[in-house]
Amino acid sequence: MKLSSIIIEDSKIARVALERQCQGHKSIEHIASFEMASEALDFLAENEIDLIFLDVEMEGMNGFEFLNALAVLPAVIMTTSSKEYAYEAFQYSIVDYIQKPITKPRLNMAIEKVLEKWNTSEPQTSSYTVEESGEENIYVRIDRKFVRIRKPDISYIENLGDYVKIFTEKESYVMLGLLKNLEVKLGSSFFRVHRSYIVNLNKILDVDDNNLVVKDKVIPISRRQKTEFLQRLNIL
Repeated sequence: MKLSSIIIEDSKIARVALERQCQGHKSIEHIASFEMASEALDFLAENEIDLIFLDVEMEGMNGFEFLNALAVLPAVIMTTSSKEYAYEAFQYSIVDYIQKPITKPRLNMAIEKVLEKWNTSEPQTSSYTVEESGEENIYVRIDRKFVRIRKPDISYIENLGDYVKIFTEKESYVMLGLLKNLEVKLGSSFFRVHRSYIVNLNKILDVDDNNLVVKDKVIPISRRQKTEFLQRLNIL
């Protein structure tokens, strides 16, 4: 498999050098490069990627401010000229931290870490068996830190205006963001049954003409989504 990636780096020399290394790597599909972190945020609002190569020290928005602005966190490899940010960087659950100048062996090691993390996810099965693909975990920003949530543990997600609430088996999380931004990261086990709800198809307990039940929650099914939803369930 190939990881779709972007580079955020304000130094043109460092950016071009990293682009060349990524373009020559068999497991990387380089999509775009950005001089400014704000430009990358605009891109990510409309596009899904697997991996970000992120500089720390940048004018305007720095690397940590950029991470704080993300609702959903893909894999991140931080690149910097200094060791001093390493501890703070790993509080964001980044995959690796590379000091510049970046050598090919060191870059390969970091990419292997991403691939290993990506490939160790296992599908979750239950009464509704739906193929699970991709990373098993998502990272969501709660207050000032990123929290790891296992996708198989998510029961449903509810829209709350500018916020969303993620319900798992044991607890719930409220985060700033949009349903559509989470929807693209969740995979085929999840379905948006209504403009206000995404459900884990493996967690559905009951379905009738207009509603479904997940945990103790009755969730409406929109008329527009109903046909596709029933097809996804493979109802006989």
